[in-house]
Amino acid sequence: MKARPGVYLRGLAMGAADVVPGVSGGTLALITGIYEELIDTLGGIGPGLLGVWRRQGFAAFWRAGNFTFLFTLLAGILTSIALLARIMTWLLAHHPVPVWAFFCGLILASVFLVLSPLKKRGPPQWLAFVAGTGAAVTISLAPGLTVFGVSPLVFFLGGAVAICAMILPGISGSFILLLLGLYPSVLAAVDGGDWPLLISFMAGCACGLLAFVRLLKWLLHHYHDTVMALLGGFMAGSLVKLWPWRLPLDQGVAERWLWPADYARATGGASHLALALTMMVVGLLLVWLLSFAAPVHNEATPTDE
Repeated sequence: MKARPGVYLRGLAMGAADVVPGVSGGTLALITGIYEELIDTLGGIGPGLLGVWRRQGFAAFWRAGNFTFLFTLLAGILTSIALLARIMTWLLAHHPVPVWAFFCGLILASVFLVLSPLKKRGPPQWLAFVAGTGAAVTISLAPGLTVFGVSPLVFFLGGAVAICAMILPGISGSFILLLLGLYPSVLAAVDGGDWPLLISFMAGCACGLLAFVRLLKWLLHHYHDTVMALLGGFMAGSLVKLWPWRLPLDQGVAERWLWPADYARATGGASHLALALTMMVVGLLLVWLLSFAAPVHNEATPTDE
């Protein structure tokens, strides 16, 4: 059982990551060592828990569902999103290069952190890594879509799709919202306290998550190292989206990647190369420190791989 204050802090980190397009809260869960507990907890929520409540009482129901862990983590995520949505928006608008460089270092180190404990490194794992990398690169380079209006139904469907990405390391739920054209609307709803839209979005997230996480839980328990290699590939492929020196091609999500000197000429400012490298090293060191505080263990026994 994890220490509850530590779980709350991990939730804060996951919420901060989910606010940023291109960074996955699932990545932070994986880095901080709670990913598999989170998947097992969510995958265990179902009608069977109600039977535990009827037979053994509410206390047994609460323990069986690991709800102290789940609600502590959720409280941290919601707190972080509420507090940091505006701050992250400002940082990305005014200091994008060091912010993206920090996350780039964070993800780069995390790929090695996830892959290093794997016991099986055969063709299935390598193929899974390549497939995950290719999928994340494809998503990162995908053109944006247009959502026709904003309504509770649109928010519900957007939440159901985005949450599946949020729980996967390397695929950002915020970026999926950006592709769908919903990211500015969701941030505006958070800033403005538009509860009908926010409740619809959260309901969509809950439905999508409970449907998707059962499959993910089964895969982790039966093909553990292959799934972890796939998730490592997702994280590696997301580095394309995190390149610090890039500019939008138009009002959508299409972007062009530049060298630091070209970025400085295009923007008429500095390249911030030294600061970016510093922040990248900070991200690398942070993951290194987290690997000691909450090491990633492959506790499940891979089968049928």
